Amino acid sequence: MRPIAVIQANYTDLLGDDRNPSHYCIEPLRKSRHIDRIVIAAPDLPENRALVGAAETWRVDCHLGSEFDVTARILAAARMVGAEEETVVVRVLLNRFFIDIDLVDRMIELLQKSSSDFVTLPYDFNINFGADVMTLACLRRADKMIPATDMSQRFRPWLFIEEHTDVFRVSCLEDVPTYPLETLQRIHGGDLSHERDCGTCAIFGYEFAAQFLRPTDHVLDLGCGAGEGSEVLAKYSAEVWGADYDGQVVREAQARHDLETLHFDVQDAHALDYADEFFDVVVCSNVMEHVADDALMLQSCQRVLRSRGSLVLEVPLLAERPFGAPLIPSHLREYRPAPLLSLIGHAGFEVDRKFGMNRGRYVDWDRAREGVLIVAHKL
Repeated sequence: MRPIAVIQANYTDLLGDDRNPSHYCIEPLRKSRHIDRIVIAAPDLPENRALVGAAETWRVDCHLGSEFDVTARILAAARMVGAEEETVVVRVLLNRFFIDIDLVDRMIELLQKSSSDFVTLPYDFNINFGADVMTLACLRRADKMIPATDMSQRFRPWLFIEEHTDVFRVSCLEDVPTYPLETLQRIHGGDLSHERDCGTCAIFGYEFAAQFLRPTDHVLDLGCGAGEGSEVLAKYSAEVWGADYDGQVVREAQARHDLETLHFDVQDAHALDYADEFFDVVVCSNVMEHVADDALMLQSCQRVLRSRGSLVLEVPLLAERPFGAPLIPSHLREYRPAPLLSLIGHAGFEVDRKFGMNRGRYVDWDRAREGVLIVAHKL
Protein backbone atom coordinates (compact mmCIF):
# COMPACT_ATOMS: atom_id res chain seq x y z
CA MET A 1 0.00 0.00 0.00
CA ARG A 2 1.29 3.46 -0.86
CA PRO A 3 1.95 5.99 1.95
CA ILE A 4 -1.02 7.62 3.65
CA ALA A 5 -1.24 11.05 5.27
CA VAL A 6 -2.96 11.25 8.66
CA ILE A 7 -3.89 14.84 9.51
CA GLN A 8 -4.10 15.50 13.25
CA ALA A 9 -6.79 18.17 13.65
CA ASN A 10 -9.36 19.87 15.85
CA TYR A 11 -12.29 22.18 15.08
CA THR A 12 -10.20 25.13 16.27
CA ASP A 13 -7.98 24.64 13.21
CA LEU A 14 -10.80 25.66 10.88
CA LEU A 15 -10.78 29.26 9.69
CA GLY A 16 -14.48 29.94 10.16
CA ASP A 17 -16.30 28.91 6.99
CA ASP A 18 -13.10 29.01 4.92
CA ARG A 19 -12.64 25.65 3.17
CA ASN A 20 -10.03 26.70 0.63
CA PRO A 21 -7.70 23.64 0.57
CA SER A 22 -4.66 25.86 0.00
CA HIS A 23 -5.29 27.49 3.39
CA TYR A 24 -4.71 24.09 5.02
CA CYS A 25 -2.29 21.24 4.37
CA ILE A 26 -4.82 19.56 2.02
CA GLU A 27 -3.58 21.10 -1.21
CA PRO A 28 0.15 20.51 -0.58
CA LEU A 29 -0.50 16.86 0.36
CA ARG A 30 -2.34 16.29 -2.90
CA LYS A 31 0.81 17.31 -4.77
CA SER A 32 2.88 14.55 -3.15
CA ARG A 33 4.70 12.10 -5.42
CA HIS A 34 3.97 9.27 -2.99
CA ILE A 35 0.93 9.85 -0.76
CA ASP A 36 -2.05 7.84 -1.95
CA ARG A 37 -4.73 8.66 0.60
CA ILE A 38 -5.51 11.38 3.15
CA VAL A 39 -7.46 10.90 6.39
CA ILE A 40 -8.24 13.50 9.07
CA ALA A 41 -7.95 12.20 12.65
CA ALA A 42 -9.76 14.40 15.19
CA PRO A 43 -11.11 14.02 18.74
CA ASP A 44 -14.62 12.61 18.94
CA LEU A 45 -16.29 15.83 20.11
CA PRO A 46 -19.56 17.41 18.93
CA GLU A 47 -17.70 20.45 17.65
CA ASN A 48 -15.61 18.27 15.36
CA ARG A 49 -18.61 17.37 13.23
CA ALA A 50 -17.52 20.48 11.33
CA LEU A 51 -14.36 18.59 10.33
CA VAL A 52 -16.47 15.73 8.99
CA GLY A 53 -18.20 18.22 6.70
CA ALA A 54 -14.88 19.78 5.71
CA ALA A 55 -13.49 16.33 4.85
CA GLU A 56 -16.46 15.71 2.57
CA THR A 57 -15.80 19.03 0.82
CA TRP A 58 -12.13 18.12 0.37
CA ARG A 59 -12.97 14.52 -0.60
CA VAL A 60 -10.75 13.03 2.07
CA ASP A 61 -11.54 10.55 4.85
CA CYS A 62 -12.25 11.54 8.45
CA HIS A 63 -12.02 9.57 11.69
CA LEU A 64 -13.22 10.85 15.08
CA GLY A 65 -11.48 9.07 17.93
CA SER A 66 -9.75 9.49 21.30
CA GLU A 67 -9.39 13.07 22.49
CA PHE A 68 -6.05 12.77 24.28
CA ASP A 69 -4.66 9.39 23.17
CA VAL A 70 -3.30 10.56 19.82
CA THR A 71 -1.46 7.26 19.36
CA ALA A 72 -4.73 5.31 19.46
CA ARG A 73 -6.49 7.89 17.30
CA ILE A 74 -3.94 7.73 14.49
CA LEU A 75 -3.83 3.94 14.59
CA ALA A 76 -7.63 3.83 14.30
CA ALA A 77 -7.58 6.30 11.40
CA ALA A 78 -4.97 4.17 9.61
CA ARG A 79 -7.08 1.03 10.14
CA MET A 80 -10.10 2.82 8.71
CA VAL A 81 -8.34 3.29 5.36
CA GLY A 82 -6.94 -0.25 5.32
CA ALA A 83 -3.30 0.51 6.15
CA GLU A 84 -0.99 -2.49 6.56
CA GLU A 85 1.99 -2.99 8.86
CA GLU A 86 4.52 -1.83 6.25
CA THR A 87 2.43 1.19 5.21
CA VAL A 88 4.22 4.53 5.62
CA VAL A 89 2.20 6.95 7.76
CA VAL A 90 2.82 10.67 7.29
CA ARG A 91 1.49 12.62 10.27
CA VAL A 92 0.85 16.35 9.76
CA LEU A 93 -1.24 19.12 11.32
CA LEU A 94 -4.21 20.58 9.47
CA ASN A 95 -3.20 24.23 9.76
CA ARG A 96 0.33 23.72 8.37
CA PHE A 97 -0.67 25.19 5.02
CA PHE A 98 2.99 25.94 4.29
CA ILE A 99 4.44 22.41 4.52
CA ASP A 100 7.16 21.65 1.99
CA ILE A 101 5.78 18.61 0.17
CA ASP A 102 9.06 17.99 -1.64
CA LEU A 103 10.75 17.75 1.77
CA VAL A 104 8.04 15.36 2.99
CA ASP A 105 8.46 13.21 -0.12
CA ARG A 106 12.21 13.02 0.48
CA MET A 107 11.53 11.94 4.08
CA ILE A 108 9.34 9.12 2.74
CA GLU A 109 12.04 8.11 0.28
CA LEU A 110 14.71 8.05 3.01
CA LEU A 111 12.51 5.85 5.21
CA GLN A 112 11.93 3.40 2.39
CA LYS A 113 15.56 3.38 1.20
CA SER A 114 17.04 2.96 4.69
CA SER A 115 14.39 0.53 5.96
CA SER A 116 13.95 2.84 8.93
CA ASP A 117 11.03 2.90 11.36
CA PHE A 118 10.94 6.68 11.63
CA VAL A 119 12.45 9.71 9.89
CA THR A 120 13.04 12.99 11.67
CA LEU A 121 14.67 16.35 10.85
CA PRO A 122 17.66 18.21 12.39
CA TYR A 123 17.21 20.10 15.65
CA ASP A 124 18.02 23.44 14.02
CA PHE A 125 15.26 23.07 11.40
CA ASN A 126 11.64 24.08 12.01
CA ILE A 127 9.93 20.70 11.80
CA ASN A 128 6.57 22.29 10.99
CA PHE A 129 7.68 22.42 7.35
CA GLY A 130 8.04 18.64 7.30
CA ALA A 131 6.10 15.78 8.86
CA ASP A 132 6.45 12.82 11.19
CA VAL A 133 7.14 9.92 8.84
CA MET A 134 6.96 6.37 10.20
CA THR A 135 5.77 2.88 9.40
CA LEU A 136 2.48 1.73 10.83
CA ALA A 137 4.37 -1.12 12.49
CA CYS A 138 6.58 1.43 14.27
CA LEU A 139 3.57 3.26 15.67
CA ARG A 140 2.00 -0.04 16.79
CA ARG A 141 5.21 -0.92 18.64
CA ALA A 142 5.20 2.47 20.38
CA ASP A 143 1.54 1.92 21.27
CA LYS A 144 2.45 -1.33 23.05
CA MET A 145 5.43 0.22 24.85
CA ILE A 146 3.81 3.41 26.17
CA PRO A 147 1.65 2.81 29.27
CA ALA A 148 -2.07 3.26 28.65
CA THR A 149 -2.24 5.85 31.43
CA ASP A 150 0.69 7.98 30.22
CA MET A 151 -1.24 10.51 28.16
CA SER A 152 1.73 12.87 27.94
CA GLN A 153 3.66 10.25 25.96
CA ARG A 154 0.63 8.94 24.08
CA PHE A 155 -0.21 12.47 22.93
CA ARG A 156 3.17 12.73 21.15
CA PRO A 157 4.48 9.20 20.40
CA TRP A 158 6.98 10.60 17.84
CA LEU A 159 9.03 12.06 20.69
CA PHE A 160 8.92 8.68 22.45
CA ILE A 161 10.17 7.02 19.26
CA GLU A 162 12.99 9.57 18.86
CA GLU A 163 14.06 8.92 22.46
CA HIS A 164 14.25 5.14 22.06
CA THR A 165 16.74 4.58 19.27
CA ASP A 166 17.72 1.28 20.90
CA VAL A 167 14.30 -0.03 19.89
CA PHE A 168 13.41 2.00 16.79
CA ARG A 169 15.51 2.57 13.67
CA VAL A 170 15.48 6.37 13.45
CA SER A 171 17.01 8.25 10.53
CA CYS A 172 17.49 12.00 10.20
CA LEU A 173 17.16 13.74 6.85
CA GLU A 174 20.14 16.06 7.11
CA ASP A 175 19.75 17.69 3.68
CA VAL A 176 17.08 20.24 4.61
CA PRO A 177 16.27 23.43 2.71
CA THR A 178 16.53 27.11 3.44
CA TYR A 179 14.01 29.54 1.95
CA PRO A 180 14.22 33.23 1.06
CA LEU A 181 12.55 35.67 3.45
CA GLU A 182 10.01 36.42 0.71
CA THR A 183 8.58 32.96 1.44
CA LEU A 184 8.14 33.91 5.09
CA GLN A 185 6.41 37.14 4.07
CA ARG A 186 4.00 35.16 1.90
CA ILE A 187 3.20 32.86 4.84
CA HIS A 188 2.43 35.88 7.02
CA GLY A 189 0.47 37.75 4.37
CA GLY A 190 -2.08 37.25 1.63
CA ASP A 191 -5.37 35.60 2.48
CA LEU A 192 -3.97 34.54 5.85
CA SER A 193 -2.84 37.97 7.01
CA HIS A 194 -4.77 37.62 10.28
CA GLU A 195 -2.59 35.95 12.88
CA ARG A 196 -2.90 32.21 13.21
CA ASP A 197 -0.66 29.60 14.75
CA CYS A 198 2.09 29.42 12.14
CA GLY A 199 4.37 27.47 14.42
CA THR A 200 4.52 25.76 17.78
CA CYS A 201 5.30 28.30 20.43
CA ALA A 202 6.81 26.73 23.54
CA ILE A 203 4.04 25.79 25.96
CA PHE A 204 4.95 26.74 29.49
CA GLY A 205 4.15 24.24 32.26
CA TYR A 206 3.33 26.08 35.44
CA GLU A 207 3.32 22.77 37.32
CA PHE A 208 6.90 22.35 36.09
CA ALA A 209 7.80 25.85 37.33
CA ALA A 210 6.27 25.09 40.72
CA GLN A 211 9.19 22.83 41.63
CA PHE A 212 11.35 25.98 41.92
CA LEU A 213 9.02 27.66 44.44
CA ARG A 214 8.96 27.55 48.24
CA PRO A 215 5.82 27.87 50.40
CA THR A 216 7.08 31.21 51.74
CA ASP A 217 7.81 32.80 48.35
CA HIS A 218 6.21 35.97 46.98
CA VAL A 219 5.97 35.44 43.23
CA LEU A 220 5.46 37.65 40.19
CA ASP A 221 3.85 35.96 37.16
CA LEU A 222 4.86 38.32 34.38
CA GLY A 223 2.64 38.08 31.33
CA CYS A 224 -0.08 36.30 33.28
CA GLY A 225 -2.85 36.52 30.68
CA ALA A 226 -6.16 35.30 32.12
CA GLY A 227 -4.43 34.06 35.26
CA GLU A 228 -4.74 30.27 35.05
CA GLY A 229 -0.99 29.88 35.51
CA SER A 230 -0.94 32.37 38.36
CA GLU A 231 -3.53 30.27 40.18
CA VAL A 232 -1.32 27.19 39.80
CA LEU A 233 1.66 29.06 41.25
CA ALA A 234 -0.49 30.22 44.18
CA LYS A 235 -0.85 26.60 45.31
CA TYR A 236 2.90 26.38 45.94
CA SER A 237 3.76 29.81 47.31
CA ALA A 238 2.70 32.38 49.89
CA GLU A 239 1.41 35.05 47.49
CA VAL A 240 1.31 35.64 43.73
CA TRP A 241 0.96 38.82 41.68
CA GLY A 242 -0.13 38.29 38.09
CA ALA A 243 0.94 41.15 35.81
CA ASP A 244 0.02 41.87 32.19
CA TYR A 245 0.10 44.93 29.94
CA ASP A 246 -3.42 44.22 28.62
CA GLY A 247 -5.95 45.82 30.96
CA GLN A 248 -8.84 43.78 29.56
CA VAL A 249 -7.24 40.41 30.30
CA VAL A 250 -6.23 41.63 33.76
CA ARG A 251 -9.85 42.53 34.49
CA GLU A 252 -10.91 39.09 33.27
CA ALA A 253 -8.34 37.49 35.55
CA GLN A 254 -9.55 39.55 38.52
CA ALA A 255 -13.15 38.49 37.86
CA ARG A 256 -12.24 34.82 37.41
CA HIS A 257 -9.93 34.30 40.40
CA ASP A 258 -10.81 35.32 43.97
CA LEU A 259 -8.04 33.78 46.08
CA GLU A 260 -6.83 36.06 48.88
CA THR A 261 -3.23 35.24 48.01
CA LEU A 262 -3.65 36.08 44.31
CA HIS A 263 -3.50 39.63 42.92
CA PHE A 264 -3.57 41.04 39.39
CA ASP A 265 -2.11 44.30 38.08
CA VAL A 266 -1.69 46.09 34.76
CA GLN A 267 2.06 46.46 34.34
CA ASP A 268 4.63 47.49 31.75
CA ALA A 269 7.30 44.77 31.68
CA HIS A 270 9.96 47.40 30.91
CA ALA A 271 9.23 49.39 34.07
CA LEU A 272 7.53 47.27 36.72
CA ASP A 273 5.72 49.42 39.26
CA TYR A 274 6.74 47.44 42.34
CA ALA A 275 9.16 48.30 45.12
CA ASP A 276 12.79 47.24 44.77
CA GLU A 277 13.49 43.70 46.02
CA PHE A 278 9.77 42.96 46.45
CA PHE A 279 9.62 39.39 45.05
CA ASP A 280 11.38 36.12 45.77
CA VAL A 281 10.65 34.67 42.31
CA VAL A 282 9.74 36.11 38.91
CA VAL A 283 8.11 33.65 36.50
CA CYS A 284 8.08 34.80 32.87
CA SER A 285 6.56 32.56 30.21
CA ASN A 286 6.87 33.51 26.53
CA VAL A 287 6.81 37.24 27.12
CA MET A 288 10.31 38.40 26.26
CA GLU A 289 9.89 37.70 22.53
CA HIS A 290 7.01 40.21 22.45
CA VAL A 291 8.51 43.20 24.30
CA ALA A 292 10.25 46.07 22.52
CA ASP A 293 13.39 45.94 24.70
CA ASP A 294 14.20 42.53 26.19
CA ALA A 295 17.32 43.75 28.02
CA LEU A 296 15.28 46.47 29.75
CA MET A 297 12.65 43.91 30.75
CA LEU A 298 15.29 41.69 32.36
CA GLN A 299 16.73 44.67 34.23
CA SER A 300 13.25 45.49 35.52
CA CYS A 301 12.83 41.91 36.73
CA GLN A 302 16.23 42.01 38.38
CA ARG A 303 15.35 45.22 40.25
CA VAL A 304 12.15 43.85 41.83
CA LEU A 305 13.81 40.58 42.93
CA ARG A 306 15.28 40.18 46.36
CA SER A 307 18.93 39.22 46.81
CA ARG A 308 19.48 35.70 45.41
CA GLY A 309 15.88 35.74 44.15
CA SER A 310 15.03 33.46 41.23
CA LEU A 311 14.04 34.12 37.63
CA VAL A 312 12.18 31.31 35.83
CA LEU A 313 12.26 32.31 32.17
CA GLU A 314 10.99 30.54 29.06
CA VAL A 315 11.46 31.83 25.52
CA PRO A 316 11.10 30.37 22.01
CA LEU A 317 14.22 29.01 20.35
CA LEU A 318 15.18 30.42 16.97
CA ALA A 319 15.27 27.73 14.27
CA GLU A 320 18.31 28.47 12.10
CA ARG A 321 16.61 26.83 9.12
CA PRO A 322 14.66 27.27 6.92
CA PHE A 323 14.62 31.04 7.65
CA GLY A 324 16.67 31.98 10.70
CA ALA A 325 13.73 34.27 11.54
CA PRO A 326 10.54 33.79 13.60
CA LEU A 327 7.72 31.94 11.91
CA ILE A 328 5.10 33.20 14.37
CA PRO A 329 4.10 36.73 13.25
CA SER A 330 3.73 38.22 16.74
CA HIS A 331 7.31 37.35 17.75
CA LEU A 332 9.60 40.34 17.51
CA ARG A 333 12.52 37.96 17.96
CA GLU A 334 13.44 34.43 18.99
CA TYR A 335 16.58 33.30 20.74
CA ARG A 336 19.80 31.46 20.06
CA PRO A 337 21.08 29.73 23.23
CA ALA A 338 24.50 31.40 23.60
CA PRO A 339 23.34 35.03 23.10
CA LEU A 340 20.40 34.35 25.44
CA LEU A 341 22.72 33.22 28.24
CA SER A 342 24.87 36.32 27.65
CA LEU A 343 21.80 38.58 27.79
CA ILE A 344 20.72 37.05 31.09
CA GLY A 345 24.22 37.42 32.53
CA HIS A 346 24.47 41.08 31.52
CA ALA A 347 21.18 41.73 33.31
CA GLY A 348 22.69 40.60 36.62
CA PHE A 349 21.70 36.92 36.81
CA GLU A 350 23.61 33.67 37.14
CA VAL A 351 22.11 30.59 35.49
CA ASP A 352 21.40 27.59 37.75
CA ARG A 353 19.38 25.20 35.57
CA LYS A 354 18.69 24.87 31.83
CA PHE A 355 16.00 22.87 30.04
CA GLY A 356 14.92 22.43 26.45
CA MET A 357 11.39 22.23 25.06
CA ASN A 358 10.87 19.57 22.41
CA ARG A 359 7.39 18.92 21.03
CA GLY A 360 5.75 20.24 24.18
CA ARG A 361 7.91 18.36 26.71
CA TYR A 362 10.89 19.43 28.78
CA VAL A 363 14.07 17.62 27.76
CA ASP A 364 17.82 18.16 27.95
CA TRP A 365 19.02 21.61 26.88
CA ASP A 366 20.86 20.28 23.83
CA ARG A 367 17.74 18.48 22.53
CA ALA A 368 15.54 21.57 22.42
CA ARG A 369 13.51 22.21 19.29
CA GLU A 370 11.04 24.99 19.98
CA GLY A 371 11.97 26.60 23.29
CA VAL A 372 14.25 26.79 26.31
CA LEU A 373 13.60 27.32 30.01
CA ILE A 374 16.20 28.83 32.30
CA VAL A 375 16.27 29.12 36.08
CA ALA A 376 18.67 31.84 37.27
CA HIS A 377 19.30 33.77 40.47
CA LYS A 378 19.97 37.45 41.06
CA LEU A 379 23.60 38.25 41.77
